[in-house]
Amino acid sequence: MLSFCDLHVHLGRASGKPVKITASSGLTLNRAIDHAEKIKGLNVLGIIDAACDGVLKEFKGLLAEGSLEECPGGGLKTARGLLLIPGSEWEMDIEGTRVHCLAFFPGMGELEAYNSYLREKVRNPGLSTQFLRDGFHKAFSMVGRLGGHPGLAHAFTPFKGYFGQLDSFLPLGEYAKGVDFVELGLSADSTLADRIKELQKIPFLVGSDAHSSPNIAREYLEIDTTVRDFEQLFQIILSGKGIKAFRGFPPALGKYYKTRCRQCGFTPGEDERKNCPRCLKPTLVQGVSNRIEKLSDTEKPSTGRAPYFYHIPLHLLPGFGPKTLDVLYKNLGSEMEIIHNISPEQLERFLDKKRVEMILRLRRGELEIECGGAGSYGKVKK
Repeated sequence: MLSFCDLHVHLGRASGKPVKITASSGLTLNRAIDHAEKIKGLNVLGIIDAACDGVLKEFKGLLAEGSLEECPGGGLKTARGLLLIPGSEWEMDIEGTRVHCLAFFPGMGELEAYNSYLREKVRNPGLSTQFLRDGFHKAFSMVGRLGGHPGLAHAFTPFKGYFGQLDSFLPLGEYAKGVDFVELGLSADSTLADRIKELQKIPFLVGSDAHSSPNIAREYLEIDTTVRDFEQLFQIILSGKGIKAFRGFPPALGKYYKTRCRQCGFTPGEDERKNCPRCLKPTLVQGVSNRIEKLSDTEKPSTGRAPYFYHIPLHLLPGFGPKTLDVLYKNLGSEMEIIHNISPEQLERFLDKKRVEMILRLRRGELEIECGGAGSYGKVKK
């Protein structure tokens, strides 16, 4: 049996207080679980704000009432069988550059210990993605001592991605020893990332970085077995053995794919100046494709990496509004079922031929994309 795993989901509120400021206030822990199970059809869900005060409190409450139970090998299971992986995202200074990092933990004891560490190192332990006042090696070693796995978040985006920022570039070098994985983000795929030679030996991770319910599982891992717990999941991720596919946005759909001016929308190609050549304002945002082109030091693909298949959630397809999606979910099952398994004949019972063909083109990776950039997502062409 396949397992679909999205390990990067934010929450907007918990215990009556904000968690991730930029996330939807309606995206709570219970709503994320419900949406992942019933609408998206996920088997594994990573709550990346789990170490925040309010979220940790809600996890404890669900355990106390019997809605969750801890797995012997780590992780927590819901009554319907969804495996929850608690995690944390933070910002830190690495050689003068602000970078976002991720970590995942096996259970509540480790999560509480990490929360205690955060209380000494961040300004507000109730909020997600706070600036961590500690060094790289100390922070990553702390995660390791608690049985967790740390890595780099959305590593190629110009907004706090390790490789994505124009002003500086620091090869991982000695830092690579502490990095268990590199998360690709929404504007890069494994083919692009593997053009940086030092990354070819580091495991990749994809996750939605969802700030709202519909965006859960816009990127995910497809694993060719039933994932039973934290330990098994990270054996698969770190070895690469058992990952059937990375599923994620076509890079062009991501909001930082092309270099673009966020003021006037001009796309200057490979121009790396900060000032837009059209409006002359310092609002040029470096694109991931241009950045990787600059950093690339090999054309030889890595070996043993799972394939990367393009995935677009149904709500981003033209003609798939809320009413249409509601009909599909009620009659055909989860988004994973509809995208991967439902036959054309079954789809035709509820969709016209044009929209059926759009799903089939999605399966074949044939949809045309209008490129994103400067913080605006691309679009699927009609």
